[in-house]
Parts: sequence; C-alpha cells; structure tokens
Amino acid sequence: MRAGFWMAVRPLLAKFHRMVAGEINWVEALQAADNAAVLGELRAILLNGLRISLRDRHEVSEAHLEDFAQEALLKILERLNQFSGRSKFTTWAHSIAINTAFTELRRKRWRDVSLDALLADGRELNEPATMADDTFGDDQERVRLVAVLRKAIAEKLSDKQRAAIAGSLEGLPFDQIVGLLGTNRNAAYKLVHDARRALKQHLMDAGISLETIRTTFAE
Repeated sequence: MRAGFWMAVRPLLAKFHRMVAGEINWVEALQAADNAAVLGELRAILLNGLRISLRDRHEVSEAHLEDFAQEALLKILERLNQFSGRSKFTTWAHSIAINTAFTELRRKRWRDVSLDALLADGRELNEPATMADDTFGDDQERVRLVAVLRKAIAEKLSDKQRAAIAGSLEGLPFDQIVGLLGTNRNAAYKLVHDARRALKQHLMDAGISLETIRTTFAE
C-alpha cells in the first residue's frame, strides 16, 4: 500500500516542485490530458501582458482583450511544436498574443481604411510598441535583428513602401493596396519587391547572417 501511495503522489510532488522552482515545462504541461489549470494560468499571463502592451489603445475594451487572449491561446496550442526554446516560453507566447491583437485590430479597419491610415501604419512599423525587441526570441542576434530592422524601415524605405508593406502585413487585398496608393499592380509589385530587397540587404550589411534572417522569418 505504501508503494502504491508514493506512486500516486510522486507526479503531484514533481509538479509542485516545478511550480515552486519556477521551471514549469509549458509544452509538456499544455500537452497533458489534465491541462485545464495550466491553460488558465497561461491565459491569465497573456491577458495581463495584453493589458500592459495595449494600455494606450483606447478603442480596446476588456472584452477585446479577453477575445485576443483566447484566440492567441488557440494559436499557441496549434504551434507548440514550433517552440524552439531559444527564448522563454512566455516570451514566445506573448509575441503570438501581441501579433494576434494587432492583426485583429487592423482587420477591423479594412472597410474604412484610407491612404492616410495606411501611411500611418507604415510609420508605426519601426515603433517598439509594434515590434518588440524580443518579438522573435531573446537571443542576442535576434534582438539585434529587430532593432536593425526597425531602423531600416525608418531610414531606407519611402512612405509608400512602408505603407505597402504595412498593408500586406494587415492582410489587405493587394488590389486594395494598389488603389489606395494610386498606382497600378506592376508598379506596386515593384514597390514591395524593392522594399524587401532593401531591408534584406541592410540586415546583411549590419552583419546579420542570411541563415538567421531566413530562420527568424520562417518561424
């Protein structure tokens, strides 16, 4: 009986030890059959992070934050196998939550979007609130990549190039971007192609390896 008792209690003690030590294996815990408690804990972490990150967005209500956190949680569960361990799990999860929130906020603007709004979104691409230094992980090279990328967006691209890329990131139909920019499809394609090439070259000139660039944006 004693052996059976310790067999039953040992997993609970191990879980308690991980929680006390602050070393929760999030991937393992989320993949477990009885993951309700850890799901609730991660959701609370995401919600708190979203409140802080979006505190200046007056159009965002608590209901919006709840929706963003819930949708981000679903995406995180779908992408658990993509977590590489190069950053803290909560940092990785928070970047998904922030991207989810900004994507949803931008989608709401599709119907009423204007050229001025698209240009404003382009200017925001180099702002820390939109692209945090640890967006792609907290290892040194990736943090530097984001800093260099923000600087390149601000200094190497024209207003229309930034607007075109912002529109693409927002998911606007390409023909809508073309119309807002007052150009044609061929000119718009060239605009985006030249912008991407300029950003890639600037990153390489800054000493960031092509492999890091490819790996970062693939993830």
